[in-house]
Parts: sequence; C-alpha cells; structure tokens
Amino acid sequence: MHALQVSFADGAEDLPDAGPADARSAQAPDQDQARLARAMSVIGSQIGELSVNIADTNGMIGDVSGSMSRQADEFHALTRDISMIARSNQTVAEASHGAIVSARSTQTGLDTTTQSVNGILVNAVSDIKSMAQNATEITGVLDSVSVQIKEIHSFLEAIQGIATQTQLLAVNAGIMAAHAGEAGRGFAVVAEAVKQLADKTGNVSRDMVARLQGLRSTVDRLQKQNAANEAVATLACQRSTEIEEELRKFTGFSESVAGMITEIERISAPVEETTRACTTVLAKVSDLDTQVHHSAQMLTSASAKIDRLVSFSENVIGEVAQSGIETEDTPLIRACIAGAHEVGALFEEAVRSGALSMADLFDEHYQPLPGTDPQQHMTRFTRHTDRLLPPIQEAMLGFDPRVTFCAAVDRNGYLPTHNHVFSKPQSADPVWNAGNCRNRRIFNDRTGLAAGRNTKPFLLQTYRRDMGGGKYSLMKDLSAPIKVGGRHWGGLRIGFKINV
Repeated sequence: MHALQVSFADGAEDLPDAGPADARSAQAPDQDQARLARAMSVIGSQIGELSVNIADTNGMIGDVSGSMSRQADEFHALTRDISMIARSNQTVAEASHGAIVSARSTQTGLDTTTQSVNGILVNAVSDIKSMAQNATEITGVLDSVSVQIKEIHSFLEAIQGIATQTQLLAVNAGIMAAHAGEAGRGFAVVAEAVKQLADKTGNVSRDMVARLQGLRSTVDRLQKQNAANEAVATLACQRSTEIEEELRKFTGFSESVAGMITEIERISAPVEETTRACTTVLAKVSDLDTQVHHSAQMLTSASAKIDRLVSFSENVIGEVAQSGIETEDTPLIRACIAGAHEVGALFEEAVRSGALSMADLFDEHYQPLPGTDPQQHMTRFTRHTDRLLPPIQEAMLGFDPRVTFCAAVDRNGYLPTHNHVFSKPQSADPVWNAGNCRNRRIFNDRTGLAAGRNTKPFLLQTYRRDMGGGKYSLMKDLSAPIKVGGRHWGGLRIGFKINV
C-alpha cells in the first residue's frame, strides 16, 4: 500500500487593512479565492473517498491475487500428484502385465511338469503293480517247491528207513549163512550184495536228505525275502496312491494360477483405464495450471497499477492539504504531531534521569515470548513504554470518535505497548489473539514500516487492517515521527475509521 504523506503549508500572509474603496475592488478576488477553496475542499474530499475505494479495491485484488497464487501452487502440486499417480498406475499396469506373462509361463510349466510326472508315475505304478504280482506268483511257486521238498524229504526218510532195514536183513542173512556153512555160502553172497546195496542206498539217501535240507533252507530264505519284497511292493502301491493325490494338488495349483491370471487381468484393465484417465486429467489440469498462473500474473500487474493509482490519489490529497485548506483530518493530524513530540520528550526525560539508556531505548534484539501465537516479543525498553505511553495513547482514543487505536512503533514496526483494549492476555485461539492481543508484536507490513520509518512531519495512509481469521477493517493510518535527542526512534500511529 502506498503511503500518503501530507504536510501543512504555512498559513497565508496577512493582507494589509483595506479602505472602503479598496474593499469593493478586493471583493471579487476574495470571492474567487473562497470559491476555489471550496472547490479544492470538495475535490480533496471526493479524491479522499476515491482513494479509500481504490485502497479497498486494491486490498481485495491483493486477496484475490494471493488466493490465485495459492491456487496456482495447489494446481501445480495437483499436477505433480496426478503425474505421480499416472506414473504409479503405469508401473502397476506394467507389473500386472509382467505378472500375467510370468503366471502364464508358470502355468504352462506346471501343466507340462504335471503331465510328465503323471506319465512317469503311471508307468512306475504299473511296474510296481507288476512287481507285486510277480512277487505274489513267486511266493506261490516257492510255497509249492517247499511242499514238494517236504514230500521228497519224507520219501528219502522212508528210503533211508528201508535201507536200514535192508542192512539189518543183510546182517541177519550173513549170520544165518555163517551158521549154514558150506550150504549157505550162496546165500551169504546174496546177503553181502544186499548189504552193499543197503549201504549205498543209505549213503545216497543221507546225502540227498542233507542236500534237501540245504535247499529247503534256501527256499525258506527266498520265501522270507520274497515276502519282504511283496510287502515293499504293496507299500509302494499305497504310496503311489498318495503320490497321485499330491499330483492332483499340482493340477489344482495350476487351476489356481489360471484363476490368478484372470484376477490380474481384471485388475489390469481398470488400472490401464485409470492411467488413460489420469493422462487426460493431467493434460487438462496442466492447461488450467498455466491459465491460473497467467491470471495470477495479470492480477499482480493490476495490483501494481492500482498501487500507482493509489499513489496518484494520495498525492492529490497531499497537494490539497499542502494548499492550507482545512479538512476533516486536520485536527487529528495536529494531535498526532503533538502526541509524537510529547512521547519524544518523555523518552528524553527518562534517558536524562537514568531510568534507561539510549542503547536500551534503541534496542533491536527482539526476544520471542515462548508459546505466543501470533508471536510476541520483548526488548529492553518494553517495560518502560508500558509505564510511559498509556496516558498519551489512551487519551487519544477520546479525542475523536473515529479513532480506533493509538500506539507508538519503532523503526522496524515493533509495537511494544498498545491500548488496553488490544492488550489482552493471549488465549489458545490464534484468531482471537490476532484481534485482541496486538501488543508486543512486530507489524513489519508495508503500512507499519512506513509509519515507523517516516521522517516527514506526518504520514497519512489508507489501508486494510488485518484483524485475523480473514477479517479486515478499512482504515486510515496517521503517523508522526518520534525523535529522541535528534535520533529517529519511530512513529506514533493513530488508526481511525473511514466513516463514524
């Protein structure tokens, strides 16, 4: 906001006393001067009203410009987010496509492996069953052989028994032949032959029995081994059934993969559709982002032009004020200048008395007060302004019904001591604090800095006062410089309403 500087020109020089003749000749110029003064007053008043409206419009444009800038930033962030979503969707789509390809490859491999294992297992089961059947048949054969061996063994035992009896007969025949003498010699020969036959038969039968016992032992071992083989073959058949169950699980797994492929395809289609939609939205939002940035730039340019218009209108008001014409703000201007001189005198007296030093008075080390929102600060002179300034500042509130506040600020816009009504203890609500806890704060906006740094007799500005929570109050800001020992300390600000 451009500040309006208005200064008072010296009063018009006193005219010499005029006689009766001169009075008539001077009457016409005096009337012209009066008409000009009235015209200048009306023009000043109307330009002042125009300046207020322009300032209000400029503030609104500033708000819209700030809002547009924030929206532009949000659109830019939205564009970035949509772009990220589009890239993410593209990544998901590519991953889905890759997953489908991998799943299909896995399904093909599973089907091939299942078929191959199934074929091998079928052949193995067939072989195992054949082996089990052969083992059963061999068991039968061995059992038959074992029975026959037993029968042969019984025959040999009978033959051995006959051979034993024959030997006994031969012995008896020999004894009888010996008793018979020469007459029994032929019978003795026969008896000897029978004895020899019996011996050979006994030897052969004993040898056959021994061999049959060995064969039987072998057959017994074969029977036991074959029985074990048959049991293993039977167990293998049972296990083959379990393997078939597991193989069916492979088939089920393959079916699950096929279902997964279908689900991925169902997901992939919407993702691809979303990617296409994001691409379309991204193009539109990017175009809108460009338009919003362009609109924000145009508003910024319009605000700068209105600033120049405000400056022009305030300069015109300044010219009207400098012409010496009284306006409705003239009494406040005089009071503000007088109040600034009084504050400066109080500061000088405090320094002379040793209550504070010049270094303390011009302290710019603003110490933040913890836990305050908006942020408040303390300096080495704040306690002194709390003691010295209230009488002057509070009295100014009753000077004119338009006056809203009166407070001194230093060169950096720091306001140590405010009116009592604006110096409430802070609460937990920052919006309430912004309107009711305005002391100890730094108002380094354009208006606040201009008021604190102005060195001309006075400065009159039109501005919108930020009351917090998006609320503004349209006001005039009048300030006059405060000097201490020839040094510029800051300014005394008076804020007053445009209309009572």
